[in-house]
Amino acid sequence: MDMTVYENGIIYVGQGALVESIAVANGKIKGCGSTIEISAQFPKARKIDLQKKLVLPTFIDAHTHFLSYCIKQNQIDLNGLMSAQLCLEKIRAHVKKIPAGGWIKGSGWNHNLWDPSHYPTHHDLDEISKEHPICLDARDYHSAWCNSKALEMAGITSLSTWNNTGEIVKDHSGQPTGIIKEEARQLIWNVMGADSVKSRVESLRAGQHLAFQNGLSGVGCMETMEDWEAYQFLHQNQELKLRVAFYWPIRYLEDAIKLGMKSGSGDETLIFAGMKIFLDGTLGSQTAHMLEPFEGSSNHGTEIISQKDADDFVLRAAESDIACAIHAIGDGANRKALNAFEKAKSSFRNNSLRQRIEHAQIIHPTDIPRFAELNVIASMQAIHIPEDIDSANKYWGARARYAYPFRSLLQSGATVALGSDVPIETCNVFDGIYAALKRTRRGDLESWYPEESMDLKEIIHAYTVGAAYATGEEKLKGTLEPGKAADFMILSEDIFAIAPEEIPNLYVERMFIAGEEVYAR
Repeated sequence: MDMTVYENGIIYVGQGALVESIAVANGKIKGCGSTIEISAQFPKARKIDLQKKLVLPTFIDAHTHFLSYCIKQNQIDLNGLMSAQLCLEKIRAHVKKIPAGGWIKGSGWNHNLWDPSHYPTHHDLDEISKEHPICLDARDYHSAWCNSKALEMAGITSLSTWNNTGEIVKDHSGQPTGIIKEEARQLIWNVMGADSVKSRVESLRAGQHLAFQNGLSGVGCMETMEDWEAYQFLHQNQELKLRVAFYWPIRYLEDAIKLGMKSGSGDETLIFAGMKIFLDGTLGSQTAHMLEPFEGSSNHGTEIISQKDADDFVLRAAESDIACAIHAIGDGANRKALNAFEKAKSSFRNNSLRQRIEHAQIIHPTDIPRFAELNVIASMQAIHIPEDIDSANKYWGARARYAYPFRSLLQSGATVALGSDVPIETCNVFDGIYAALKRTRRGDLESWYPEESMDLKEIIHAYTVGAAYATGEEKLKGTLEPGKAADFMILSEDIFAIAPEEIPNLYVERMFIAGEEVYAR
């Protein structure tokens, strides 16, 4: 057995424990303790001196669209741009590189950051090009901004209607503005065409390093079946190093049941984790489903499916040992998700199913204890907080007190798993840690509802043990205890010894998955 001992370090095993050395063989942790203890236990092992560097268990991003993030690297990124003009300048520069007729794709625009806040229109994009079809997703990926060419190709005119969830936004004269919301975006997608599985494989193969350089050994993926095929292809060819827990869209539930899929099916690299259900939209698009209307309006947001349908999906899945991950932003959607889990709980044959609510962004205070009571995991994204503060205050008013209620959930006994929701944000976990710790924009002194902050060890727990528990993989990963996967990283500095303001400047020096070095800075 080829044994390697990493010694003379500050090794955070997890759960608050620190040791000096770990022994690794066959992809697993074989021992941990003081340098003297491990050296005596494994005298013939190869030794690597950590030189007092901090070692952490690798992070797990509980909620991603990771392949979309890989694909996005070749598209326009409008994240963080504070005006429509800045967005247009970046779009114009990109269009110059693309032959006429080629699709211009991108994402990240956030009209809530602009002063004054306003939705853009197709006229803005038409001034750049009427020869290229342009479709740009909003930061929350629940609205698209299109030019006239894209609208024309999709057959969207003043006479167009959309009877399902979503909206073709029109101006006072009944003309499409270029903003398409929620499922109505399917009209654009139908003519845009999807990336081939081959191109997805190429993007994923090239993009795994984006996870590794941020200390991520694993991701929870909420993506398409074409994406699932890409992950499978890489895995079958032994090119997938990232550990992936994949959730299929709920419309494939019956297919999963017929195939005998159960949550946890797979191996240590790629598992089928469950089904993904959407209940509402987002804060930024004002489509989150709310118990009371958004401030100053009669708008309760978008209710994508009924309570009955949510109940039926969760029960049907649970009867086949399949967990559900339910997208719920608004307090109305969170209540509906909890109701569905509660109604089905007595019928679950498998009470170990890891039922989850994705985002849990604003929760009515009376519903917070129900997460622990029902053993529902709160899969949340603190990294959104800096950009969401103004929108939450504007659209939710005093209710924003219970937006991102980390402390309240933890005090109730709930499990919190943290992630990024890439490509909405980057997968920079250190930015996410800072956001959960300080609940503010970098450089701002005042925290936003600081009583809901988490402490550093709680945050790391949520990015490791919490995220592993959320997919039923806590026996494999999340800590560096003997018997678990040798997934660990060496950091540039000791995260426990530096000021919070320095945490976003940290970086990963070396990264190991199953004992194999997958990244070195």
